Amino acid sequence: MLALTPFYRRTIYDPFKEFERLERRFFGDRTTSDFRFDLYEKDDCYIMEADLPGFSKSDINIEIEPPYLTIKAVRSPKEAEREDGRYIHSERFFGGFERTFDIAGVDTEGISATYEDGVLCLVMSKKKMETSKKISLPIE
Repeated sequence: MLALTPFYRRTIYDPFKEFERLERRFFGDRTTSDFRFDLYEKDDCYIMEADLPGFSKSDINIEIEPPYLTIKAVRSPKEAEREDGRYIHSERFFGGFERTFDIAGVDTEGISATYEDGVLCLVMSKKKMETSKKISLPIE
């Protein structure tokens, strides 16, 4: 049976593992975590696609406080008892996801959001940059 264990699965001493366990015991599990996102640019806007699977639209909150945009999503723990039975084992994550982004180059009035198939899509219009005018200053 030992010969069937893949090499990478063998126990290797990790001195930092004990620190991680100590941190979890002292501070508890983190209640917030990060989610993954993609950000790309077009000529007139930025588009962000964030993976938030398993959330409903009411679970997601987007707050704008210039120059920051914060996306929060909270999944409440399910009841221990269900109408059709009770949970024996559950590994799904319950808690919050939160990320804050700097949107200094974005027109906050031109942000729109959609949520479909577990992907939150934000379309953010770019700020119109003022073209600098050439000014000559007379010397006195």
